[in-house]
Amino acid sequence: RVWLSPPSVMRQFSVHALGGTMEHPQYDSGFQPLCFAEHDGFTRILTTRRRPEVQRGRSRSAAIVSAAALALGLLVAVAVCGPRRLCDVDAARLSFRGRAGTLAEDSDAAPVAVLACSGVGEDCSRSKCCSVVGHRCYAKNSGWAQCLADCTPGPNVLDASSPSPWSCTPLGNRTPGEPKTCAADGDDCSETKCCRAPGKRCFRKTEYWSECRSECFPGPDLHSLDSRPWLCEALGPRSPAVAPWVPERCAREDEDCSQSACCAEPGMQCYTQSGNQSQCRESCTVGEEVGSSNATWECAELGMRTPMFTPPGDAHKGLVPRWVARQCSAIGENCRDSRCCQAIGHQCYMQDDTRATCLPECNSSAGWECSKLGARSWGLAIKGYPSLYCATLFMPSSYEGPLLKKQLEMNAGIFACDGYDVFAADPYTLGKSVDGVEVRANLIPKINVGVSQDGTAGNAKLFMAVWDKVIAANRFRNFDFTIKVDSDAVLIPWRIRDHTRVHIGRSAYVVNCNKFPSSPNFPMMYGA
Repeated sequence: RVWLSPPSVMRQFSVHALGGTMEHPQYDSGFQPLCFAEHDGFTRILTTRRRPEVQRGRSRSAAIVSAAALALGLLVAVAVCGPRRLCDVDAARLSFRGRAGTLAEDSDAAPVAVLACSGVGEDCSRSKCCSVVGHRCYAKNSGWAQCLADCTPGPNVLDASSPSPWSCTPLGNRTPGEPKTCAADGDDCSETKCCRAPGKRCFRKTEYWSECRSECFPGPDLHSLDSRPWLCEALGPRSPAVAPWVPERCAREDEDCSQSACCAEPGMQCYTQSGNQSQCRESCTVGEEVGSSNATWECAELGMRTPMFTPPGDAHKGLVPRWVARQCSAIGENCRDSRCCQAIGHQCYMQDDTRATCLPECNSSAGWECSKLGARSWGLAIKGYPSLYCATLFMPSSYEGPLLKKQLEMNAGIFACDGYDVFAADPYTLGKSVDGVEVRANLIPKINVGVSQDGTAGNAKLFMAVWDKVIAANRFRNFDFTIKVDSDAVLIPWRIRDHTRVHIGRSAYVVNCNKFPSSPNFPMMYGA
C-alpha cells in the first residue's frame, strides 16, 4: 500500500512490482516513485527508482539496463491497464523525475503496475478502496462490492442489477474527505457536476447556468419559463436511477413490507409495527396506534427509503409556459428557427438545410434528413393538465350571446379551458379575454334545423359543419381532449381533468347522455 498526495486528497494504491507485490508505504525498501500518470485528479505510479543514498556509485551501464526495464515496465503497465482499469496510462501526460523525457543518469528504475482504487459503479471487491472522496467499499455479496457514501442492509432500490439484499459489509477504509454534496432540482450544478435526484444528469444551459434533468434536447425547454435555448452539454455522470424492479417487487403503502423491506412509492420508508407487521409510510412515531387494531408502531427501519423520483413516462407531463403557444410552430409551419411544436406528440424534424416541419414521425426514405430539433411536444397545457380544447356553437340573437359574454368576462366555462373556439352562423364579437385577445365567432354556413325523434333539435348537419371547421383548423391536435359544450352548460375544467386523466394518450369517446336507459338509441352524445 502507498499513500500519495495529489492536488487535494490522499489516495491509496496497491503497488505491484514485476517480480511480486512490493509494500511501498512511503519510499519503502529503498525505492521512491519515479514516473507518474495524472488522470481524473489522482496519480498512478508507473515506475520507481532507488533513493539517492542507495544508488550512489552505480554505473552508467546499470542505468542503461534500468532504462530498458522502464520501457518494459511501461509496456507491461499499458498491457495490464484496459479491461480492469489498472492505470489508464496517457503517454502524453507522463511526467518523470529528472530531465524531461529522460531518466536521471544515476537512476535505477524498477517498473511496477498499479491497481487503482475503484470508481463509481465499479466492483471494489479486489481494490477495497474508492477513488471518490468520502466513499467506502461495501459488499453486496461474495461476488460484488461497490463504492458508496453509505450503505443500508437489505435491497438497494438504486441497484438496477437485482433486488437481492446487500450485506453492506465494509471492505477497506473510507476515502478521506467529505462526500460531495450534489445539486438539488432547480439548483445550478455547474460546480458540482452531479445531481441529488435519482436518474438525473447535470446539463449546461448557458455558460453561466446548468441544471439537473432527466434528459436534455438542444433548443428551448418546454418546461421552463425562459424560452432561451439550452446547449445541453452533459456535465458529469448520471445519478443512479431507481431500479425498474422497485414498482413490482417492493410494497405499496397499504401492503406489508416485512418481507420485501422496500417501498414502491417515492419518499416512503418501511417501518415496523408490533405483531411482526411492517408498512410503508413517510414518517413514523413510536407508540402511535395502527388504525383500529391493537398494534402500535415500533418504527424500526427496514431497508432504505425510496428516494423521490419521476416515474417512467411522466417526465414530459405537466403545465407548459405560455410562450410555448406563442413561439412554437403549428402543424405545417417551418419549425427550423423555433425548434419546438404545439401539437401533441409532434417533433420538429429537419427536411433539408432550410426547412423543418412538425411531424409525429419522420420517414428518411422520403428524402428527409430527419434530424431532430428540440424536444417532442406534449401539447399546450397552459392552464392545467391534461389539456382541454373546448368548442361551442351559439345563436348570437338569443340568450346565448349575452350568456357567453358573461362567461368570457368571468373567465369561466369554455374560456377556462386551455384552448377554445366559438362558432355561429352570424358575425358576433364577445369581447376581450383576460389575456387581452379579442374573441370573435368563427362563421359556419346557415343550415336549417329540424326536430329529432325524441323531440329535440335535429341539428346533426349543423354540427357536422362545426366539426369540419374544427378539423380544418387543426387546433384540437394541440390538446389532450376535445370537448363540445353547449353555451348554457355548466363546465368545470378542473373536474373534467380529474375524470379524463386516466385516458391520456388513448382514443376515447365519451357518451354522456342516457335520458332513456331502456331505449336502443341511448346512451349517445348529447346535443350532437
